[in-house]
Amino acid sequence: MGWAPHDVTPWWVVVLFVLAGAAVGLPTARELATTGYRTDFDELGPRTPRWSWLPVVLGLLWGWLAWRIGDLAGWAALPAYLLFAWIAVVLIGIDADVHRLPDGIVLPAYPALLALVVVATAGSGDWGALWRALACLAGMYAVYFVLHLISPASLGFGDVKLSGLIGLVLGWLGVMQVLVATFAGFLVGGLMALVLLVGRRAGLKSHIAFGPAMLVGAFVAIAVEYRLV
Repeated sequence: MGWAPHDVTPWWVVVLFVLAGAAVGLPTARELATTGYRTDFDELGPRTPRWSWLPVVLGLLWGWLAWRIGDLAGWAALPAYLLFAWIAVVLIGIDADVHRLPDGIVLPAYPALLALVVVATAGSGDWGALWRALACLAGMYAVYFVLHLISPASLGFGDVKLSGLIGLVLGWLGVMQVLVATFAGFLVGGLMALVLLVGRRAGLKSHIAFGPAMLVGAFVAIAVEYRLV
């Protein structure tokens, strides 16, 4: 069982979601530009980050999700993935800046996304998808927790908490999406580390934020084919 194809989303609906994402992204960017998420214990870069990219990226993601998820479960599934996209772009920016995934964003995301996944399940009528999502949440969290215990310097506990969210959202689509997201996350993380090393922006002992790679991997998993033949 897994994600099934849906009807093509009209182009004007995609455009509306692009504009809606950009509209939500503007106040989000303004709030993050105050750097209120920073603490005295964070690893701060030499420059204050620019957030002008966020409305553009969020708008494009919302439009793409409107096309990709579309009327799945009678449009009931889309809100969960729109919220996940908003959480993702915020966490990517923050983690890249301070190498931390704030609990104030990650932890409330659990009940919020779970509630929206339940709504999606009610729309589809496939309650097995909800149990699969919960199982993937627990499984992905357990795998990352073990990796954290093995090498806490390489994988922070914030990444462990983030993994559960990814498992929940992608597990509802299918187990294959979770596997692809995990593989893609480590692949993207390795490529990012290589680019930073070659560009001399990081050393062999530098801490490189892994949250962005995990989240990019999640969207790669949403982008793959619906079913594995």
